Amino acid sequence: MGNGYLDDLLLNNFGGIELKSPLFYNAPVGIRFEMGGDIDVSEKRIQQVKQRAVTLFNAVNQDNDSIYFVLFMDSWDEHQVVDFENDVLKVFENFIDGIDLKQIFKKEQEYRYKDTGEDDDTVTIRYCAKLKVRNLNIDNLIWAIANRTIEIEVSSIVGDIFLVNETKKIIFYLYDDRGLDIVVENKKILKPIYEQYNDWILDYDREKIKMIFGQ
Repeated sequence: MGNGYLDDLLLNNFGGIELKSPLFYNAPVGIRFEMGGDIDVSEKRIQQVKQRAVTLFNAVNQDNDSIYFVLFMDSWDEHQVVDFENDVLKVFENFIDGIDLKQIFKKEQEYRYKDTGEDDDTVTIRYCAKLKVRNLNIDNLIWAIANRTIEIEVSSIVGDIFLVNETKKIIFYLYDDRGLDIVVENKKILKPIYEQYNDWILDYDREKIKMIFGQ
């Protein structure tokens, strides 16, 4: 269940959406949540990020759901795959219980941000593995992603990570300690989340999100 299945899922259920920032603005149905808010103290900020992100993840995913753990790395002349691949594999080992490295599928693709005018020689490497939600160490993963920018300690995370729920057709993307995007095929899945966690929605996008959910 490798790259081809993930490509089919994105094409058939999300219109071929690219897994890249800003995910929320590239999807017809989704919510952008504020994570760290205006908390300046690092420890308190990371605690809030973790609490909100884990709560939202558990609200839209169930233990037996099948998900793709997708990690992107960019490669160029001075940043070859051989320089970072061991670190990538450690991410899968650290946050997925019982992962077999043979289950990780690798695909080289066009640089995701080629329209920014950066080096044409840059390519993107996509790594993905399929697993059950129950095998994902979500608490530790969220902490590590948030810590990468807050830097309480050296983060064990490399790359850009997306969690794609094949069972419920949901994309979950904590881009850093500032915000989290949840994108879905069917807005009925997100409506209860919109209502229950409305206070966490990023104010900048609140009106757009309100229009999506018909309020």
